[in-house]
Amino acid sequence: MSILFPKIAFHAGETPMSWASRQAAFHTGGRVVPFLNDLGIPVADLARGNREAVEKLCAKAGEDPAEVVHDSIVAVGHRRFQLRGEEFSAEFTTGPVTRICPLCIAEDVDGCEHPDEAMRHRVQWRLATYRTCPKHRLPMSDIRVGKWSDMLHELQAMPEALAEQLEVAKARARREPSPLQTYVVRRLGGEAGPAWLDKQKVDQVCRAGEMLGGLMHYGPATKAADMTEEMWDAAGRTGWSVLVEGPDAIRTVLAETLTGCLRQNGHPSPRSAFGMLYGWLFSSRLTKHPGPIRDLIRDVIIEHVPLVPGQMLLGKAVEHPRLSSITSIAKAEGLHSKTLANVLRVAGVIGDGEEQKSARNVVADYTKAKVLIDRAKRAVPVTQVPDMLSASRPIVAELISLGQLTRIQDHRHLQSKLGKSIDGRSVQRTLKFIEGVGPLVEEPPETHVHLAKAAEKTRVTLRAILEMLFGQFLPTVYRLQGCHGFGAVLVSPDEIMACIADPPLDASNEIRFWMG
Repeated sequence: MSILFPKIAFHAGETPMSWASRQAAFHTGGRVVPFLNDLGIPVADLARGNREAVEKLCAKAGEDPAEVVHDSIVAVGHRRFQLRGEEFSAEFTTGPVTRICPLCIAEDVDGCEHPDEAMRHRVQWRLATYRTCPKHRLPMSDIRVGKWSDMLHELQAMPEALAEQLEVAKARARREPSPLQTYVVRRLGGEAGPAWLDKQKVDQVCRAGEMLGGLMHYGPATKAADMTEEMWDAAGRTGWSVLVEGPDAIRTVLAETLTGCLRQNGHPSPRSAFGMLYGWLFSSRLTKHPGPIRDLIRDVIIEHVPLVPGQMLLGKAVEHPRLSSITSIAKAEGLHSKTLANVLRVAGVIGDGEEQKSARNVVADYTKAKVLIDRAKRAVPVTQVPDMLSASRPIVAELISLGQLTRIQDHRHLQSKLGKSIDGRSVQRTLKFIEGVGPLVEEPPETHVHLAKAAEKTRVTLRAILEMLFGQFLPTVYRLQGCHGFGAVLVSPDEIMACIADPPLDASNEIRFWMG
């Protein structure tokens, strides 16, 4: 294979297309496309970093391909590219825009008889976040001719634009590169950065930092489409200051931003608070995973914004939001909103001052509400308990007083019928105890009687007798076959009096009272 002579050496850090353009200028005095055609290298393949195209150019030019491959931005999928092992989206690059530092190019050609053979386009200039030349502390210049060949970034094809940008650069204020740009350059150079950021794709870090910084620096009213490169640079600087601190710092900023922006109903508004950040993450056209920033903002919204159970939020359903309106919770749990509001108000989950609000505007902690709702679903009206236990109302009252039966709400002021209801689980526990309290008999023994009769004969309160029963202080208890619940229980008056005369150590004051 014939090798081009003399050799035009590849400069580390320049793009393969830049190198091909310099060779074209030297060997043919023309542009890169016909030069590559003569070599049998499709220009589109070289522009996409195709390995075969790069190696063929190296073979023709007598160059070791290792360094050229190292500085190739390679297409690895639909609008996905890779550079030095880092994969990123097309938006991480400048696209068809040719970004340059005019002073760097001026130094390239200084003293050269044939400038086109010397001017180099650097691979770092292809990165969207690279907006400041660290050598000259100069904001980068962008050139867009408006032709299909813009994708080649062929500096030799734009002499007028280069000269114009050199004059502009002389009057531009100087600045240091943003820390976000520095992080990207170092990461592509193989250096380690903050561990949390290094675990993300490099374009996710940059986009999150710039979007977050844009919100912080310019406020929620500014649209991403209206941002200039100067504004994005400022946004990246602001965003980095929080990004580098990690998830907790980001979450704090997001929470403070959200809670400071309320709707007319007093609830936080993510759309109004997050501006361009909201527009980016909630866009229906978002095809690239944005990284951890999406879960962070989702967590903050769940923490502070009333949501509807099952509502889709950033690609995931919120089954049990932390906050939700009374209306939404009631609908999800199958309760009437007024019933739920009363239960929550009595339990102190919502305040009395919210009585005048409509149920859709009253917000409750869903987790706390869920506990009360589950209890409410097991509620048994007090009037039904005597039949369920085959017990008289006085016995039921004493069981409640003893704590064997528990109300749905343990509150001094039981303001609702639901609140006064009995927890069905305590009814079942009581019934289970009674069903195992003693052996079944077909006929009542002469020594044993029903609870009410035992209280009458001994003149001991039902409360004391029930304590003896549940405390298992009575040696023999029988259940009458064919009867149910307390209607089946038979106790011995003599054993009751014996317990009164010599109470167990753990007997209550109610039992000890009868000793006197």
